[in-house]
Amino acid sequence: MQTIHFYCHLIWGVWCFLQVIAKDYVQLSHDGPVVLGGTITFRADVYRDGKRPKETFIYIWNDNSLMKHKYESKETSNTTTFWSINYPRESNIPGNYTVELEVKYLTYSIFWVFYTSARIEFEISESLNGNVAIKQVNKTIAGEYVSSTNETKLTIDLRKGDYNFIMQKATAILTYWFIDCKYYGQTNDFAFVYNFTSPGITYEVGALVIASYDPPTTTTMAPTTTIAPVNVTTVASNTTITNSNGTLVAVITLPITITSVKHLMKSTIALPINISTIEPANISLPYICSNTSLIPPDPKKTYGYFYKKIRVRAPVSNISVEGTNWIQPWDMLSLNVTCKGSGPFSKCLQFHRGKYNATGNETCDYVDLNLHSCNFSIIHYFLEPGVYTILIILNNEVSTQIYPLTINIYKVTTKPQLSVIVVPVSCSVVAVVLIVFGVAYYIQSRARFTIEVADFDFGQSNPEMEYKTFTERLRDSFNNTVRPGSKQLNVRYYGSMNH
Repeated sequence: MQTIHFYCHLIWGVWCFLQVIAKDYVQLSHDGPVVLGGTITFRADVYRDGKRPKETFIYIWNDNSLMKHKYESKETSNTTTFWSINYPRESNIPGNYTVELEVKYLTYSIFWVFYTSARIEFEISESLNGNVAIKQVNKTIAGEYVSSTNETKLTIDLRKGDYNFIMQKATAILTYWFIDCKYYGQTNDFAFVYNFTSPGITYEVGALVIASYDPPTTTTMAPTTTIAPVNVTTVASNTTITNSNGTLVAVITLPITITSVKHLMKSTIALPINISTIEPANISLPYICSNTSLIPPDPKKTYGYFYKKIRVRAPVSNISVEGTNWIQPWDMLSLNVTCKGSGPFSKCLQFHRGKYNATGNETCDYVDLNLHSCNFSIIHYFLEPGVYTILIILNNEVSTQIYPLTINIYKVTTKPQLSVIVVPVSCSVVAVVLIVFGVAYYIQSRARFTIEVADFDFGQSNPEMEYKTFTERLRDSFNNTVRPGSKQLNVRYYGSMNH
């Protein structure tokens, strides 16, 4: 018996220890806040040590709202469960509430043991929940910047539960649009199209959605230019109101209950879309612009006011590059890039070897942000000859331009300069010519002089020289020979040397 008690306590102790060290938890989430009268959905995900456990569970939900809702699920092996609950307008009030979930699992196929629990807060709001979505060129814009060259479509993106509620319950839904607290008309499809054409300007867009639950009736209203008390209580759907000259003044596409002149203006009259001078105070709409007096909302209607700040920028265009893109290796590439558009800009440079075709989906790891003017330099050294491509990526929140720039790095083959060849050849030719002329001149000069050997015939008698001594005759012969104009030396020696 003691052995049995020992093992029982051992098993219980091990089980308690495992429960302590095991990380069992449930993660709660919801799609709230929810408008009064709408439905909210809660989600629970069960984990053990970060993994999905394989157990059989039951989920016990409860909240602390006025009606104290409670729900217990059936046995299930699913580790993900949902609970959707509706909060009617008649029995609930707006505020913050809490939902708590308790999870139990089946052990030994008999006992339901506590597994884990969690709680989460949620809000029941008096007005519709959502935001203003911006689209340009059929593309949703995540931020608040729009292009000045494209048409802008503004759409009310309602929370799914709120949208389903008013679409099922409301008999009329209208959206009133305001830009910088000026009324621009109404629509019944939660959408409005406008062109923001002034770069550098910030606009404040407001939209008021009014859902009415009054039953529609068919009543026509005669056009009039003077507002006076009338007994009209409703306006039929698809009613077109025109003035005396046939110009369209308003288009009514959904039935709306009218209880007074103010409600008449508020619910049925749509001013021409190009009129922007009517102040919201003159049309008596609640929740529009913080600097105007508010009108108490009708408790029989559901309202939703949505606000969006829009900043307008001119897209990036006319990218130009100044500088040479033909350089030698180790020479510095120096280019200057300019473009047009609204700043600030962000730029990114990508370097690719060879020719590169841009796809338009390129991203950068390093981006130079906050360039207030689109004017910057590109300085780079290329060590290897070849063809390179520099991708210039410019962005200013509303557009992205990718500009591929081809860079040619050429290697020059070293050749002798022309002077190195011309000068030696010219000098050689001149030297040869001088030598030829010198030799010719020398030969010609030698040909002009003929030297004859003096022939002295001292044995022949000459009457004129008999009386002269040998010395005198020799002197006379030399004198005759070297006389001016004479080109020959004629020396004759006559007679005997003894004379």
